[in-house]
Amino acid sequence: MVETMAPSIKIHLLGPTAVEIPGGWYGGLSPQLRKVLAVLAVTRKVPLSAEQIVKRVWNGEAPESAVQMVRNHIRALRQLSGTFERDVVERSHAGYQLAAVGLEIDAEQFRSLLQEGRLLRAAGHPAEAVRALERGLGLWHGLEALVDVRDVPDLRVEAVGLEELRFQAEEMIAEGYIALGRSADALPILRAMTMMHPSREWPWLQLMVAQALIGRRIEASGETYRRARHHLVDQTGLDAPLLAQVHRALLCGIDGHDLIIMITHRER
Repeated sequence: MVETMAPSIKIHLLGPTAVEIPGGWYGGLSPQLRKVLAVLAVTRKVPLSAEQIVKRVWNGEAPESAVQMVRNHIRALRQLSGTFERDVVERSHAGYQLAAVGLEIDAEQFRSLLQEGRLLRAAGHPAEAVRALERGLGLWHGLEALVDVRDVPDLRVEAVGLEELRFQAEEMIAEGYIALGRSADALPILRAMTMMHPSREWPWLQLMVAQALIGRRIEASGETYRRARHHLVDQTGLDAPLLAQVHRALLCGIDGHDLIIMITHRER
């Protein structure tokens, strides 16, 4: 007889903090419960005592009942187990931590797919890398991680780190599209990246190259370059030598594929 695995409970951090249980979403997460859950999720491999959870969640401004409140929240999380063989939260002499099996965390899955994409890209498999990275971005619910618990300092730091990894994934997807001859598909990603991160040079360079590759060289060397220079040079007082180099290449009619080589081999 083949033993069937119980379906997993999924913890969502890539957007609002949420719990997905087999058959739907669990809707009983109060603001403090979401914070306790998120703290346990980002420290999954490290058991925490109730007092340590209090310190992270309330940041030194905890009410007298905070420890009991944490225990109540842990009890509520354990009730999610339902008919599962294991608790969502396990307890040992060292403290509480989320279960090692039967539980999925979208942030962990995203990091794994990002690493898979990096390895495939380094091995010269751009199409497979793009697919892995797209699956990773598909785990996000919105543009910000841990959006509803960012007033907890540790969780705000975690959110910023996850959003930086998202930027890297988007960057590699756009690069992959361009390498695969899908420059038009890269444009929406790159326009969004330049709007959200106007002080970063790389998305501007990619956008200019992608535009040139689909026959929009005048736009790339004109409006896009002027906007890029405004954000990268005029507003900062710094130089952007590669931006200037790509601009000159566009004006000189350098082939689009040579432009790809120019920005791909830059020091990053």
